[in-house]
Amino acid sequence: MPTNYTLEIEFLKKVETDNNRTLLTEDQIKNLLSEFPKLPQDYLIYLKKIGSGSFRKSQFNVTASLFDLEDLGLEDHYELKSNVWFFGDNFCGDFSGFDFNQNDGKVVEFWHESGELYYTNKSFQTYIREQMLMDENGIK
Repeated sequence: MPTNYTLEIEFLKKVETDNNRTLLTEDQIKNLLSEFPKLPQDYLIYLKKIGSGSFRKSQFNVTASLFDLEDLGLEDHYELKSNVWFFGDNFCGDFSGFDFNQNDGKVVEFWHESGELYYTNKSFQTYIREQMLMDENGIK
């Protein structure tokens, strides 16, 4: 599957009347990579082509930078591996991110009710399409 996000951009144009996403610049991407050199390319391309922010009226939010449980003040409530960083959330208390110890670019989910990590075995692009409620043909 090509990672240019053309289908996703067209899909969002069909299902959204407006958006508040912000496209990241090359300098912002370089800064992210300097802090997190293992970031998958499909995530970085997404930030350049679609941008950070929510889509589909708060269906899912993708942030411009990564965060962990300590950034949220939740480190005393949950025990989590130290090299898990999140890129977004579903507005229900669950976070999505990457386990850099795995170094495979696959998305992990943190489920707040159980305090567990769930390994999706999905690339960022596949995962984010599902969060958009988009099928493989760009419709749904």
